[in-house]
Amino acid sequence: MRQIYEFGEFRLDPDEQLLLHEGQPVAVTPKVFETLLILLNSDGRLIDKDEFIGQLWPNVFVEDVALAQNISQLRKALSDGKNGSQMIQTVPKRGYRLLVPVNRVTVEERTVEVKPSQKANGAAVGLPFPEASIESPVPREAKEKAKRPQKRKIVVAAFVAAVSALVVAGFFLGLYGKHGWLSRSVAYPVTEQRVTSNPPEVPVRDAVASRDGKYVAYADPTGLYLRQISTGETHPWPLPKGFVAWPNSWFPDSTHLLVVHLAGQPESLDVWKPSLWKISLLGGDPQEIKEDAVGGSVSPDGSRIAYLPGPRFSTELWVMDSDGANPRKVVSAGRRDPPNSLRSWIYPVVWSPSGQRLAYIERHFASAPDPAEQTFSLETIDANGGGSTVVLDDDPRIGMALWWISDGRVFYAYREGEASEGDDYGVYSVPVNQQTGKAIGQPQPVTNAEGRIEGLSATSNGDRLVLWRTNRQPQAFIAAFDAVSRQWKTPRRLTLDANANIAEAWTSDSNAVLFVSNRNSTWKLFKQRIDETTAQVLVEGRSIYLPRLSADGAQVLYLVTSKPEDTSFPASLMSKPLIGGPQHLILSDKGIINYQCAQAPATLCIFSKLVGQDLIFVSFDLEHGAGSELFRIPNGYTNWSLSADGLKLAIFLSRHQIRFFSLATKVANEVSVKEWPLSNGDWSADGKSVFMPSFTPKSEPVVLEVDETGKAEVALQGNANTGFRSMIQSPDGRYGLLVEDLPGENNAWMVDNF
Repeated sequence: MRQIYEFGEFRLDPDEQLLLHEGQPVAVTPKVFETLLILLNSDGRLIDKDEFIGQLWPNVFVEDVALAQNISQLRKALSDGKNGSQMIQTVPKRGYRLLVPVNRVTVEERTVEVKPSQKANGAAVGLPFPEASIESPVPREAKEKAKRPQKRKIVVAAFVAAVSALVVAGFFLGLYGKHGWLSRSVAYPVTEQRVTSNPPEVPVRDAVASRDGKYVAYADPTGLYLRQISTGETHPWPLPKGFVAWPNSWFPDSTHLLVVHLAGQPESLDVWKPSLWKISLLGGDPQEIKEDAVGGSVSPDGSRIAYLPGPRFSTELWVMDSDGANPRKVVSAGRRDPPNSLRSWIYPVVWSPSGQRLAYIERHFASAPDPAEQTFSLETIDANGGGSTVVLDDDPRIGMALWWISDGRVFYAYREGEASEGDDYGVYSVPVNQQTGKAIGQPQPVTNAEGRIEGLSATSNGDRLVLWRTNRQPQAFIAAFDAVSRQWKTPRRLTLDANANIAEAWTSDSNAVLFVSNRNSTWKLFKQRIDETTAQVLVEGRSIYLPRLSADGAQVLYLVTSKPEDTSFPASLMSKPLIGGPQHLILSDKGIINYQCAQAPATLCIFSKLVGQDLIFVSFDLEHGAGSELFRIPNGYTNWSLSADGLKLAIFLSRHQIRFFSLATKVANEVSVKEWPLSNGDWSADGKSVFMPSFTPKSEPVVLEVDETGKAEVALQGNANTGFRSMIQSPDGRYGLLVEDLPGENNAWMVDNF
């Protein structure tokens, strides 16, 4: 007697290494079969990743990615995730759990012969299961005779199925070439191989593979480099002194490279003047092709260049000849903006293998506070213009990396985990018809690992893919203020967690801070004392952001929404006692941009919402919700801060302009800070100035202190390759709470035979 496992529409026989779906065999590798068996024997408990790896690979060191690959292949075999089904739950950073009930059936032991032809490449092929019945007293000869017609039927059916499969495979191979997407589907996912090994202090950016697959060109803060993949040799690119360039796209000869030249600082939009240039491995002077242009992509035959008008965020896609002549607009963004989307940008853009069409990502900017989701669309369009075709629509999980390879598949970055709000992205592919630009198959996973994917590129024959991964996360820091010298001391890190941590508020006693973090793959609300190294969870859930404090300091306020990517969906402003207790809904409204309360004895609380193009300021209180409209700003998507006494607003109108507004007299005083680019700020504890993040002309991050006359002084200066997001002074004035973007591992990786 032996045991058979029944779960959902599947049956599994561990002794015979057989897996059936509704009576039909399912082919899986032996290691994937073992993975499924471990889940079936877990009785629904969460299996820790280390325990899982220990059972699959005893006494062997194996990285987590190998287990993730097994789980991914198992999901595909079980059609997990399709049509809303979910059989395997991924608990980020922890492990996996089987969600469906398992029925164990005891059956009579008998031998099933598996011929060599029924196994290929070590894959276990499912065969019919033995029935749980009593053997009848029929002579062996009679039974064998009775089985022969059925055996013939099975053989004939298997032959017909095999021939049909070969015909279908041959059709698609002819349509997509010898590397067709169907022929490769069994290879997903593949493991990434490291190309560069830069430390976090010297992050790689814009890594691009040459068309012949021999080289990777990449930039970092020290310059532009060429790396030979086969040997690992790396050399600085021969460029004129002071010529700062980031690689965009190789020309077909794999000798010339299209780069964006930076005549200014990328962090300072007002002085960043990008242009596209052509440079050569053989040396010589760079050749300028186009001013005020970024995101260049060279066509497969090298005759044209697709580009985006500069300086950085472009709403248009253009094409020109490879020498810069004959520029013409192809498409504008924003024709299909989701409801309440503030604006749309295009980036990146790539060519189809035939050069007939272009694929691009359209980014829909949400009118909601950080870290609310933005949405992205993957679209294609004829290179000569016309109507665009949507391949993937309004999905917050799509990343800003794209490539179209020779077999017709479009590769794109995609965030792992349907319910995850983390920053780990994989590479997916979808087959697209090069004539119509429409998808002709379902997306398939290719690879996955930690970090965002900011760039993709592949060889001309489509056998090597290079990706550029970034790991840059916001972290909370504390800086002490020396009252004697009137200077801020060097900040120390507060949040000792590698995931994103966005701090927004102090408690009224100045001893703890409130922040949101996606350290558990969803945005939750935390509280941490400044003299401790760990935080406590205040509010569980997902899509929680922008924590503030009530005027009396007793309640933590926060926004939450079930659809952070859809700003037409209302966000709820909630409150919860800091000492514990039930949550309370204050109000619910669409388009909420910001909110803030003054500090006792003041009682004023204000929120702003975007209605059309107007920013409307509304009062509210914790018991009665929204109050009366205070005023509005036309075309006013902007940041603002309420002073602690509730008497003044600082409204950041543009990169250099601040409006100081008296709520009592309704008098406004506008000042200009010409030397420094600005985006947001927070009032000082005494209400005499605002602290604002900015950059020096050399891209060094700083925090400015600006008074109501517009006088600006540097309060803090940060390290290179980082950036300040905000600085909030504690109520007692002794400390500053800073959010600083820290680079993690930013490097180039590659995958072959995908």
